[in-house]
Amino acid sequence: MDLTDLLRNVEMFTGLTEPQLQKLSTIFELKEYHQNEVLFTQGEQGAHLYLVKKGFVEVIVNDPDTSSGRTIVNLGPGQSVGEMALVDQGVRSATVRAAIDGTVVASASRDAFNDLCEKDTATGYRIMRNIAADLSFRIRRRRFD
Repeated sequence: MDLTDLLRNVEMFTGLTEPQLQKLSTIFELKEYHQNEVLFTQGEQGAHLYLVKKGFVEVIVNDPDTSSGRTIVNLGPGQSVGEMALVDQGVRSATVRAAIDGTVVASASRDAFNDLCEKDTATGYRIMRNIAADLSFRIRRRRFD
């Protein structure tokens, strides 16, 4: 699976054309991680979006009362983490680490993403609209959990 195939299967990029996906693929970098290697840590400044290309990552939330963490979800190919870093400059709400050896993740910096969106506002609009729809869904769903 090449990078454009990965992007085509990520929900936040739904509705993008092939040329838009090709252009978007240029801002991502691939990196392979070993089991338990950390992508980012809860509380640090968010500056990248991550897409799982191969393998799995664990999303871990630290419990301040016990100073330990609990895995809240495992994410696999085509799933994203860290998308809030594209929207704001807040701190990470969880720690994310590779669940298995050979996990491959594509990452894009907020700066590269913002630059792309300023040059191609149609792409930026579609992605931000998809992120907003997903966040809205999560908030509404959370009210009933």
